[in-house]
Amino acid sequence: MRYGDKGDDVRLVQQQLLRRGYKLPAWGADGVMGDESWSALELYAKSELGKKSWNPEVPEEVLVRLGGAPLPVDPEPSPLPEPADGITILDLRSEQTDPAPKSKVVGGRTVKRAPHTITGITLHQTACTYGVSQQQIDAAGGDRELALHRRALNVACHAMAFRDGTVVIPNELESYIYHGNGLNAATLGCAVAGRYPGLVNEPEKTTWGGEPTELTELTIATAREAVRTLVEMGRAQGMPIDYLYGHRQSSSSRRADPAEGLWRNVALWAQSELGLKLAQNITLGDGRTIPKEWDPNGVGSY
Repeated sequence: MRYGDKGDDVRLVQQQLLRRGYKLPAWGADGVMGDESWSALELYAKSELGKKSWNPEVPEEVLVRLGGAPLPVDPEPSPLPEPADGITILDLRSEQTDPAPKSKVVGGRTVKRAPHTITGITLHQTACTYGVSQQQIDAAGGDRELALHRRALNVACHAMAFRDGTVVIPNELESYIYHGNGLNAATLGCAVAGRYPGLVNEPEKTTWGGEPTELTELTIATAREAVRTLVEMGRAQGMPIDYLYGHRQSSSSRRADPAEGLWRNVALWAQSELGLKLAQNITLGDGRTIPKEWDPNGVGSY
């Protein structure tokens, strides 16, 4: 492929660039390899393959890695790290649909973000508890635990920590999932199953729609492992994971997300043990800062 080429092959390359988060604001996937598409392709090759500009023909390796040429074999999913004692990591990425539920879709497929654009993790609580129906158990071959863990396939996240000590990976980390409002594009979503109060001492006022869920030591350990797993997997894929946010920082309606207990036991742990940065004063859209009740370095009140 060369500068100035036209046709379906060029359009495929353009669509793959768009799926990976590279912008083509003027012309989009118009099937013409002009200045805009050429620059985006060079940026992709430099950022993700370490290749400099070329002339006159695009190297086959660039097109194959991008997905703009037939792949010789199906790429292997990124490996999972070894879990901590007592924790299980369950990889369900092979069971996920394309497009995935609650994902950004272009051309009938989930958008894939460029790894270098993913710089952090957003911590969530699900604000609900999960059960399984007999139909779901039957679909899992009678395995109730698998049926429960498959619920993560429909949750907007990249990792989900269940209360039984299982971390589920339901989506490829590059997938653009609608999990965190203004934090969608640049972060991985880490969800913790349960309904936890925004303020530990006022659960009756700060828990969504029902009785609060007990935050057990096992839940905390599983949530920590989910964050660590995302950090290790993401960095192995070229994602500069440096920050951790709470969902409340990008949405006023998610005031209790991820909740005081999870922030204190998971976010502050990730800061001290994993070296992640907590930008407590950063907000996006109508989001709220991380309050002083949650964090010694918090800003403002709950």
